[in-house]
Amino acid sequence: MARSLKWQISVESNKQLAMPDMILFNNTKSAYKNALAEVSKLPKDKRANYYARLDANVKVHIDRSIAFIDALTGGKKIETLTKELDYLIREEIYMIRMDDAYHEVSAEVRKQAILLYRVYGKSTREAILAKYKKPAEVLKEKVSLFVTAKDIVDAAKAEMQKDEIDIYNMIGYLGDANYYLPKIYPIHARDALQSDIITMARELSEIAEPLFEGPMIAWMNTEDGFKETLSVHFDMGDHIEKEYYTLEKPLEYKGTELISFDFYGFEYTVLLYKDDPNEWISPSIYTLDITEIAE
Repeated sequence: MARSLKWQISVESNKQLAMPDMILFNNTKSAYKNALAEVSKLPKDKRANYYARLDANVKVHIDRSIAFIDALTGGKKIETLTKELDYLIREEIYMIRMDDAYHEVSAEVRKQAILLYRVYGKSTREAILAKYKKPAEVLKEKVSLFVTAKDIVDAAKAEMQKDEIDIYNMIGYLGDANYYLPKIYPIHARDALQSDIITMARELSEIAEPLFEGPMIAWMNTEDGFKETLSVHFDMGDHIEKEYYTLEKPLEYKGTELISFDFYGFEYTVLLYKDDPNEWISPSIYTLDITEIAE
C-alpha cells in the first residue's frame, strides 16, 4: 500500500496534481499503526530493526502524503482568493474590496508557503508552486502599485479629517499618489484614485486659500498647447502680470500634475488637471500653497 501511495503523490507518476486516494491513504495509516502495535510485542532487541524498516518503507510515504495533501489544501485556498482578486479586477468592482482582496491573497500566500515548500520531490514541489503560488504573485504584482497609491490616498483622507490639516503633509501625499497614477492597473482603479486626488486638491485649495500670502493665480495659458510652456497670469490687485514657466513634460488629456514655481518672492504649489481634450484649453487649477521664500 505504501508503495502505491508513493506514486500517487508524485506528479511525474500521476501526471496531475490531485489528492491521493484517501481510502488507500487511510488504509496505509491503519496498517502502519497495526504494524507498530505488533512490533511493540516483539523482544526489545528485535524492535529497532523493524521500527527502522517501517520508518523507511511506510512512515516516510505517509509523512510525505500528509505534506502533499496539506500543500494542495493550502494551494486551493490561495487559488480561491486569487480567482476572486482576478474577478474584481476584470469586473471593475469597487476598489476598496480589491484592496482588501490583495491583502488577503498576500496573507494567504505567506501563510501557506511553508506547506507548499514542504512537498517532497523537486518536480512535484515546483508543479504545486507553479499552479498556486506563482499565479497569485503575478496578479499581486499587477495591482501592487494600486495598493501603494491607495494607502497614500487613505493617509491623505485621514489628514483631511483632522481639525488642523498639515498642508505640507497633504502636498506630499497628493504628489506621491499622483506619481504612481500612470503606472496603476487596472484602469478603473487608477481613475478612482485620480478622482480622490482631484477632490482633495479642490477641498484643500478652498480651505487653504485664506492663508495664502502672495498674488493669486488668475488663469493659465500656453503658446504650444501645454507641451513645454506654461504662462501663468497673476492677479496683482490693480493689474494682471504674466510669467512663463517650462513644463517638465507635456500636460496630457485626463492627466494630473503637481508642479511648483516661483513668482515675486513666493513659491506656488498647484495641481493641474487637464480635463478638456482641446490642447489649447487651460487645465483646472488647484492652488495648494503659496509661501513667501525666505531670503
